[in-house]
Amino acid sequence: MAENSTFVYGSELQGRGYATRTDLIFGFMTTTAGAIAFGSAVLDLILIKNIKIFHSAFGFFWATRSVAEMFMDVSFALYTGPVTILQIKHMNPYVSIVVYHYAFTFAYLQCVMNLVIAMNRFVAVWFPMRYMTIFSKRICWFVAIFAACQSVTIPTLYIIFPCQNIAYGPRFYANVFPKCSADMDRDYSLLAYVLVKACFIIACCGTAVMNFATFCKIGHVRFTSIARFKSEEFKRDIRLFVLGVVQDVLMMIIVLMILVCNTKTDLSVVGALLSYDGLIFIYIFNTVSMVIFNPECRRFVFGERAARVAAKNSLGTTTASRPTTTLEQSTEVSFRD
Repeated sequence: MAENSTFVYGSELQGRGYATRTDLIFGFMTTTAGAIAFGSAVLDLILIKNIKIFHSAFGFFWATRSVAEMFMDVSFALYTGPVTILQIKHMNPYVSIVVYHYAFTFAYLQCVMNLVIAMNRFVAVWFPMRYMTIFSKRICWFVAIFAACQSVTIPTLYIIFPCQNIAYGPRFYANVFPKCSADMDRDYSLLAYVLVKACFIIACCGTAVMNFATFCKIGHVRFTSIARFKSEEFKRDIRLFVLGVVQDVLMMIIVLMILVCNTKTDLSVVGALLSYDGLIFIYIFNTVSMVIFNPECRRFVFGERAARVAAKNSLGTTTASRPTTTLEQSTEVSFRD
């Protein structure tokens, strides 16, 4: 009875009352990375708005994912990092729980959009003549709204299944499970584990299957239709495909790290950075890769001359002043109508 009388719910989510050198390093890195990732997401939206090739279903889905990333970055920059630095000892645990649900909602949305973007590239390469029909403006909006509705319903599962919450513990640099009673043996959230595992199996592995099928089709076109392989439209599809694949590989690694390390309280700083902060590092890389693999983005960001120099070492680049192709024009008009 003595043990139960001293039990305080959410003690795992409290700070230690003072900040160590490691706390300061991890906290400042998280805050800085969150702020940079937020700026990167804003830059993504600016590029999508101003560059014609992104006035398409691909650009719409990319923008939806960027918005999800942007809102999630806020939780890292304004909560996770500062709380780690301050190490507040007496804090309402429900604040941490709400912030976790907020962040996971948008993490789920961007995870789903990764799969949708892979499907978009799959259709563009395998069924180019049906692309405009499959990814009409109405269908694009339906997919985005459906994914968003899914993401906002996720927190309700924690109400249906009690004692499954997890939230950020600043002493451990990770999401931890607050026990619901002093004599509770379980030290993890089964629901959180299932959700992360489902995201890995369905979204990440599904994306990998889509990308592999797209890669096989690109190889088939390379050897059976030289004219199509050398066309500007197909080169653009390859660039966007490579852009997605690089990010999806990194996403699979990070989600796997989260799946393995989720709720562990004995992580090293490196383990915490790769698992907990890994997502915002990917979000920053999303913008960097978007500029690297697209000459249109390089021209917009660095100017005409710099883009020409960078284009010489880029995959499938085009000349700096090529006119908009017929497919690009039709995609833009179709999506904006």
